[in-house]
Amino acid sequence: YRVNRMMSQAQRIVTDLFGLFLAEPDTLPPIWRERAEARSEPQRRARVVCDYIAGMTDTYAIDEHRRLFNLDRWA
Repeated sequence: YRVNRMMSQAQRIVTDLFGLFLAEPDTLPPIWRERAEARSEPQRRARVVCDYIAGMTDTYAIDEHRRLFNLDRWA
């Protein structure tokens, strides 16, 4: 069950990051934002987002997810 929980967390992190970056390319780092915005076709923009996420280490993806989705600091 521990492995399944870790897999579930990993899937949620990647899904959340992908959805955010695709919907709001301005949340991407500048060079990746430019690449995403230069692609008018949805599949090409999605490919840029996929490439960006694929280049993340596990630790970086987790930290980025915390920075973007953790609302505790606003409370």
